[in-house]
Amino acid sequence: MPNLSYALQQHFGFSKFRPNQEKIIQNVLDGNDVLALMPTGGGKSLCYQLPAIIREGLTLVISPLIALMKDQVDALKLAGIPAAFYNSSLSSTEQEHISEQLTKGELKLLYLSPERLFMNDGAFLNFLKTLNINLFAIDEAHCISQWGHDFRPEYRFLDQLKTKFPKIPVLALTATADVITRKDILERLNFPDPKVFISSFNRPNIEYHVRPKQEYYEEILDYLKAHPNDSGIIYTLSRRNTEELAENLQEDGISALPYHAGLNRETRNKNQDKFLRDEVNVIVATIAFGMGIDKSNVRFVIHACLPKNIEGYYQETGRAGRDGLKSDAILFFGWGDVQKLKYFTQLEDNPEQTKILEEKLEQMIRFSTTRTCRRKYLLNYFDETAEASCNSCDICLSTHEKWDATIPSQKLLSAVVRLKEGFGMNYVIDFLHGSKSQKIRDWHKELKTYGVGKDIPKEDWKDYTRQLIDLEYLKQEGEYPTLQLTENSKKVLLGKEKVFLFKAEKPATSVSEKSKNVLELERDEALFQKLREIRKEIADQENVPAFVIFSDATLNELAVYFPQNKEDLKKISGFGDVKITKYGDVFLEVVVSYCTENQFESNMSEKPTQPKRKKRKQKISSSKKESLRLFQEGKSLEEIAEIRGFVKSTISSHLMPFVISGEIKVEALVPPEKIPLIEAAAKENPDIGLKPIKEALGDNFSYDEIRAVVNHLRK
Repeated sequence: MPNLSYALQQHFGFSKFRPNQEKIIQNVLDGNDVLALMPTGGGKSLCYQLPAIIREGLTLVISPLIALMKDQVDALKLAGIPAAFYNSSLSSTEQEHISEQLTKGELKLLYLSPERLFMNDGAFLNFLKTLNINLFAIDEAHCISQWGHDFRPEYRFLDQLKTKFPKIPVLALTATADVITRKDILERLNFPDPKVFISSFNRPNIEYHVRPKQEYYEEILDYLKAHPNDSGIIYTLSRRNTEELAENLQEDGISALPYHAGLNRETRNKNQDKFLRDEVNVIVATIAFGMGIDKSNVRFVIHACLPKNIEGYYQETGRAGRDGLKSDAILFFGWGDVQKLKYFTQLEDNPEQTKILEEKLEQMIRFSTTRTCRRKYLLNYFDETAEASCNSCDICLSTHEKWDATIPSQKLLSAVVRLKEGFGMNYVIDFLHGSKSQKIRDWHKELKTYGVGKDIPKEDWKDYTRQLIDLEYLKQEGEYPTLQLTENSKKVLLGKEKVFLFKAEKPATSVSEKSKNVLELERDEALFQKLREIRKEIADQENVPAFVIFSDATLNELAVYFPQNKEDLKKISGFGDVKITKYGDVFLEVVVSYCTENQFESNMSEKPTQPKRKKRKQKISSSKKESLRLFQEGKSLEEIAEIRGFVKSTISSHLMPFVISGEIKVEALVPPEKIPLIEAAAKENPDIGLKPIKEALGDNFSYDEIRAVVNHLRK
């Protein structure tokens, strides 16, 4: 039996194993199938690299990450360990050379993607059967599960490994998998008798903070200036946000570069290398950056936008502090991001996966709005117990005062009992507040607890309800979550336990009156579903995506305010004149009929008017002016993008303010014959973005051309 500690020191220079590493390696060497959950930076790769070195034969590492393949192969080669990767970045000559090395038994590890493993109708698999394979290692194993945060259909083929290679052990590794995902991984991989190792998800050196997304750029700038020598990552949702934020930081004296999949490979690699080599302090990136990047001295990870799920957030924050030193994870939370992400959860013709994505987003929202220890929330999510206070998150470090909230809590719990645990948070709060709305059922208005909470503002009731859920005095259950009691809540109702809550705060983000009202009021779910069905029918007839007809936000307002005529429709967001003419009668018929059937009256009188917003003078950055200068010199968008290291669409966005100001004529950016066609399409769809206009016009019209004409119309 090999001396594992000696091999660890000899090949990798480490004096001791990290938690669970030695047990996992020993089980792999014993020929067992293993599922290993280890936190980001916990040393997963060593669990297959060390057995690969010790045992005769070849270890196949299956990974979706080309960047990780190259980095690990380079590191192994530097350590004198023969390894290679086999992916689309190689030339045919290079691929042939690797095949020769495999045939001769010259490699210890081969990294490849799942697609490559099953290519050519199984020809590559048949080739592998001629080799002496000792282990299959599946990295990012959560990708095989539809419950995983990064489900990839090509991973499903991996269920063939135990059938085609029954005697070869399989090691599945992931840093992020909740209980249901773990179970699914084991079932999908057909492990007959798996050994499961779960390391602690706790990263004690990371301090977690969530801040309101108000003036967040200034907060980021202040933080970076207070940590001028620290290395860190800032995550955003879109490619454009990535470039704009990096550009603004550069102008404010911060060493920052962008990274996203839309940049050409040379620029991406150059920016990544500068960050890895500490030539630049900050990388501003989409989630395309970081997978497999092993930079130990990342001191902070900032999320300028809300992540889609806890797993992604945990994985991304885990890129900070791999060296064990104190690091910060800062998230800026705003309800505007929630609305954007809810759109991305909707998968056409896949209601099951949509429901999973919605649930995972809801958990992310709960983490961001919790008033209890954030570390405890994270660890509990991954089924790990934790102390009530960690003393290293914004909640535990805060000096917010707690108060005896037993009586309001009893009122809320009593309301849930009286309503037979059958209604959601908004309805229960409206009931407590004594709302006169038609949606409060008449017999509910006769109940003893109706209106007993009218002395407390609705926003405070919402805050208290969320805290009671976090403290497990309440729970939310069902497809359309209703508030329900727990064992703990009964103690409070019987006066056997007191409840202490944080004092309610104002909402953490500025939301316009219009969108705030939609968020506060509970929509009529049955009407909303009817409206969705009508929208889909129209979309199918016109052969366009449903959101092109109306967004969910528009349907929300219809199901909240019950407009009764076309004058009412003018006050519903998304209903411009064109859409009132085209679709107004159809949607009004559904709403009016529903109100008649259920004896509901219109709530339009409760809809606040949209306050006029002051126009802010747009600041034209020096970077945009530089793009203008190059354009005025006669250079094309492609040439400017090449010179400046941006993508073409970013240069196009730089020039848009000058189209509005008149410094650039639209004819300089768009062929004259295309302009009237784009104008017509834009005027036909005044309430929607560029994508539907592009789809209406076809492939002969670019987004840059459409954007230029739209800005010309604004002028």
